Amino acid sequence: MNILSFDVGGTSIKYGIVNEHSEIKFKDSIHTPSNEDSFLEIINSITSKNKMKFDKISVAMPGFIDKQNAMYLYGTNIKYKIDFKKINNFSHSNFLIDNDGNVAAYAEYHLNYRDKKTNLIMLTFGTGIGGGIINDGKLLRGNSNAGELGHMLISDNIEIICNCGKNGCLEAIVSAKKWTEVCNELSLKEPDSELAILFQQRKVGSILFDEKVRLTSVQILARDRIIKYISRGLVSIFEIFNNELFILGGSMSEEAYDLVNLIQQNIHNNFEFKGRVFPDIKISNFQSDSGIIGAALLAQHE
Repeated sequence: MNILSFDVGGTSIKYGIVNEHSEIKFKDSIHTPSNEDSFLEIINSITSKNKMKFDKISVAMPGFIDKQNAMYLYGTNIKYKIDFKKINNFSHSNFLIDNDGNVAAYAEYHLNYRDKKTNLIMLTFGTGIGGGIINDGKLLRGNSNAGELGHMLISDNIEIICNCGKNGCLEAIVSAKKWTEVCNELSLKEPDSELAILFQQRKVGSILFDEKVRLTSVQILARDRIIKYISRGLVSIFEIFNNELFILGGSMSEEAYDLVNLIQQNIHNNFEFKGRVFPDIKISNFQSDSGIIGAALLAQHE
C-alpha cells in the first residue's frame, strides 16, 4: 500500500509517497498558502500530477482537527479552516487527517520504541511547537485534541504574546522559529562574532546550541534563556505524565547540535527528582521526515 502523505507546517508543506514498509519513495515541499482555497488547489494539483500510484491520502496538520468530518479547525500558525471533503474525488475510506505532533510520535513509537517503551512524549520544534503523547502504547487524545504542549503557560511575562493570543506560551519563547529570530538579533548586535559569521553561512537557529562555537557573554545569556525554558517545559510535562522518554523533532532535528546535552545539563543542575529518574531525551530518528512517515503509518493502521 502506498500513501500520499502530507506534513503541513506554518511555513511549508512537506509531502511524499510512503510505502507499506514506511519507506519514502518520493518527497518534495511547497510553501504553505494563506487561505483554504489555495490550500485545496495545492492538494488537488499534487494528487492529480503525482506519477506514482497511491491508495490513500493522509494529512498531518499543526492544530485542532475533526477526524470524523475530515476538517482542520484551527491552529496558531494556520488560522483558517480547511474542509478536506472539498478535494477532488474525496472518499472517507481513503482519507485520514490527524495532528502533526500525534503522527510524529506515532511513527517514533511504532517503528523505534514499541518493544522498549510504553510511554513517550514527542515535541516537534518548527514554526511552532507540536506535541504527541503515547500513553500505554496508544495515542492520548483526550476529548479529541490533547497534546498541544507548545501552549503550556511557562512564563508570566505579559510581553510574550503567542499567536494563540495567550501570554507566556512555551511556543512563543522557544520554537525553532524563535531560535532563528534570536540568532538574527544577536548577529546584528555583534556582527563580527563567530556565531554571527556561522549563522550567516548556515541560516539555522540551532547553531546557537553548538558548544564548539565561541559565544560572547550576551550570546550565552540568550542561549541559556532558551535552554532554561525548554527544560522547564520538559520538567512540567514529566511531572504530569511520568513518561519514560522524550523525543525532540521537527525542522531543527537534522541540525540539533548539542541541544540535548545543554538541556540535560540544565535539568541536572536545577532540578531534583527524589525516588525517580528523569527520562532520556532523544532526537527524532526520522528527523524532519517523522510527520510524513507518521501520517502514512497511521493511515495504514486506522
